[in-house]
Amino acid sequence: MQWLNGLKITPERLMDNTADDQITSGLTAATGWSVSSFTATRLHGITFVEIFCTRTGADIAESATSTGNITGDPLMCTLPDGWAPPRAINAVWGNGTTDGECTIVTSGDVNLRSISGNSGIASSTNVRVNAMWISENTGIAPADEATDVTTYREAGLYWVTGAAGDGTSDDVWAIQAQLDAAHAAGGGTVVIPPGKTYGCSTFLAVYDNTVIYAYGATIKAIGNTGLLRNFLSSETFATYGGHSHITVLGGTWDGNAYNGTDGTVTAETDVMNFVHGQDITVRDATIMNVSTAHALEFNSVNGGRALNCSFYGFADNSSGSVRQFSEAVQIDMSKSGSSSIGLFDNTPAKNIRVQGCRFGSSSRCGPFGRAVGSHTLAAGVTYDDIHISDCRIEGTIQAGIYGYGWRRAVITGNVITGTGQSGILVTLTDPATTAVSPYALEITGNTVESAGADSGIRVISYAAYKYPGVKIADNVIRSITGNGVHAEHCQAPSITGNTVDTTSSTGLYAHYSDGANITGNTVRATGTNAVNVAGSVGAIVAGNAIDTTSTNFGIFVGQGADASTNSTNAAVVGNTIAAAFSAGIRLSTNATGCLVTGNKVRKASGSTTAGVSMASSATGCALLDNDLSGNSWSGSTALSVSTAAPVTGPGGMQSLPGSNLVDTDLSPLPALEMAMRPAGRYETTSRLRLGTTSTPTSGTLYLVPIWLPKGLVISTISFISGATAAATPTNWWFTLHDSSKVALARTADQTTTAWAANTVKTLAIAQTTAGTASTYTTTYAGLHYLGIMVKATTVPNLVSEGSMADVVASVSPGLGGTDAGLSTPPTVTSGAFTAGAFGTGSGILAYGYTS
Repeated sequence: MQWLNGLKITPERLMDNTADDQITSGLTAATGWSVSSFTATRLHGITFVEIFCTRTGADIAESATSTGNITGDPLMCTLPDGWAPPRAINAVWGNGTTDGECTIVTSGDVNLRSISGNSGIASSTNVRVNAMWISENTGIAPADEATDVTTYREAGLYWVTGAAGDGTSDDVWAIQAQLDAAHAAGGGTVVIPPGKTYGCSTFLAVYDNTVIYAYGATIKAIGNTGLLRNFLSSETFATYGGHSHITVLGGTWDGNAYNGTDGTVTAETDVMNFVHGQDITVRDATIMNVSTAHALEFNSVNGGRALNCSFYGFADNSSGSVRQFSEAVQIDMSKSGSSSIGLFDNTPAKNIRVQGCRFGSSSRCGPFGRAVGSHTLAAGVTYDDIHISDCRIEGTIQAGIYGYGWRRAVITGNVITGTGQSGILVTLTDPATTAVSPYALEITGNTVESAGADSGIRVISYAAYKYPGVKIADNVIRSITGNGVHAEHCQAPSITGNTVDTTSSTGLYAHYSDGANITGNTVRATGTNAVNVAGSVGAIVAGNAIDTTSTNFGIFVGQGADASTNSTNAAVVGNTIAAAFSAGIRLSTNATGCLVTGNKVRKASGSTTAGVSMASSATGCALLDNDLSGNSWSGSTALSVSTAAPVTGPGGMQSLPGSNLVDTDLSPLPALEMAMRPAGRYETTSRLRLGTTSTPTSGTLYLVPIWLPKGLVISTISFISGATAAATPTNWWFTLHDSSKVALARTADQTTTAWAANTVKTLAIAQTTAGTASTYTTTYAGLHYLGIMVKATTVPNLVSEGSMADVVASVSPGLGGTDAGLSTPPTVTSGAFTAGAFGTGSGILAYGYTS
């Protein structure tokens, strides 16, 4: 590699990425040449070019036999503007059998200068050139030439040389020599040249203040160990006192796991293992083909970072395949049996970042047990400040992310698909055996799809320690074999703004989690309950949109799995529920003291049997202002309350439906009047208001207003006579009208049938708008009219609330007398009859009702 003339070369310059770039076009071929491929990369102050050209012109020969020179240093190609080296450099070219030297000058021209042996460059020959140099980065001023250095070591660069780089020879010695040299100098940058595969028979050891620059290089295990660690087997350290301030940049680190056919490594070994250290970064690296253990382990590390890395391929070579849980990135502690070296002082990893990484299978090994996680804990010790963000996880044997005893942890922006178990699982040890106290867990903005058993997102603690500060928000979870979100033994978990689509079990499950806040979620197509609050006190289930459950309920509030821990004092508020299999909302065994208000329940395309159903033991509850209309339910169907006797309206009202909107049992009457209304009866006025009688005019049709719900099936109409009987009647009949006075149904003409004083007359429907029929079903909720016409020598007076003058009664929408001079009933088929204008007779408020 060449260095930049006139500039001081420092690790700081190499770490500057302000001018990072990559191009694959712009190379100009000289006459007699064509470009097959071209890549130029500028990264951290180093420029690397890969040129592949084909000779299309005449053969190029040596200037004289055996001299190795090429006459005229012919031009092969020219680099794009801005990609030339800062001064002329020499590079090697080759065609697979012959090689030589070329020069790349500051104009970007690539000139062929010499050739090995006695060969020339025949027409159609492919020629490759790889070259690298340190280049200027934008924003860095040139150094004083008096302080410049011109050797790698003085610049803090340790260039790996002498390695075979063939993927089979052992190159540990070449790389380790430079790592040791950097260590002896107190740190430096070790550059592993690109374009080669370096075989390593054992671990490389990296020490303090070292950068390993491995872009374009492959480091491959050829023994039965991993590849890189920050310790020697003979060393021990306490807490975070080991080798620190280490950065690995780029490279493909191939663990070469045996997969039953290929690979040499069968041991349980990490590819990279960092223990008892601080400030350790692995960036832009690909770590693959891991045997039994981990691709990257941060054990007792403060400030470990895996940034923009790829982790591909895992083989469980353990006896009995007992390592199906192995993480690609393990976050661990220095505990005996877990840490590779002492001290075994239970120092946990903390301040860990795994960001922008990718996880999956390799071309010859399957997926990891887990992408990121922990599986070791000690009493009183947690992993603190763990951030897993913006990663792509494609398939794991078990959970995608497995947080174990994580405190102040953030899991955000990850896309996780095809996991064998939960997409994200956070848990801890049983406090009865190993007590730890994690808290503050944020799981937000993730996409989890096609998770296997358990849940999309799952947080599980224990009765002896309720996990506090759990936030599960704004995640998209779909196609889950199990629950969408499951929070168990959490302290007031916040489950908000999630979208759950298609689960085989529950959508959102709060189990033994008092104070759960389940709000603003969208849940559809669940196998069982969309929302299940089980064994949890004081839960809030509010503002959720629920659509379709294959079994059970939209929202369920009931006992925990132990069938003894009750859910009490839940607030189920403002949810929209459609197509629940059974009831929209279920208050189950001992769900006492619950408030259910402002919810909307619709059958939609489902088989929903009730709006709200209650167990008899769900006492002390209130069902208020819920919209259960549009379902053709009666009050007792819409509100299936058993003997629980919930409050349904003001003043402690317990009659149904109370303040709840129900198609066939809503009445706008005050509480006492509603309580006094006979079951199944819709009245023109309350019986409590009947203190007088009113006398209609013979032969005049009177319409009395009545409120009726949608879907009410009417088979009879009734009126009651007062102290005056009908004398010599010739015709009398009753009608039902809509708010526009169009006749919807009528009874048969009773002709001369007597109507005695103080007698209820209930007449059956005989004709409707559909023709001859015995019932009529209302099509809307609101104002209707009951009509009465009596033609007799003496018309009976009618029990009523009173009457009013025409000048008042005829004001729209009006009531009272309409058509005069009538006898036989009109034909109402197809809406053929509409009553005339009000004002023909006084506005009598006769008491009538339907049934």
